[in-house]
Amino acid sequence: MTNYELTYLFYEAIQVGNGTMANYMTLVFGMLVTSYLAAHRLDRVMMWIALVIYSMFALGFCNEIFQSYSDFARLGLLLAERGQLPHSDLGWFGAVAVGEQPFHVIPKLVALMTLAAYAGSIAFFFRARKANLSKGIGPVEPGDADNDA
Repeated sequence: MTNYELTYLFYEAIQVGNGTMANYMTLVFGMLVTSYLAAHRLDRVMMWIALVIYSMFALGFCNEIFQSYSDFARLGLLLAERGQLPHSDLGWFGAVAVGEQPFHVIPKLVALMTLAAYAGSIAFFFRARKANLSKGIGPVEPGDADNDA
């Protein structure tokens, strides 16, 4: 591939990663709002079904985001390598100017961020459920929500 094609692919990889991250954050914030409004209204079976479905999609997004940013990082490493060659026309490119170091960290950092958001949303679900049940809020009585139907 030419340097132009690689830089274009680099930016496309960023766009895919950012788009997938935006979709994931929409899922996470949807879970937060739903948790706040409805977690206390679910019995145990419904709660676990909802959490399993959410977890499948959330962890799938985490994997997609990690893979996308890994591709982005590998392209950045390749471009940084090519930019160091004599007579390279990539001196202007950020990946060349910054060097290779950030590209080793970015996928791991993104994976940590997405998994932390997932864990935080699950913790928020249980915290919202407990807080509302202790206040007796909702159509489900505090004793009924924790009993299997």
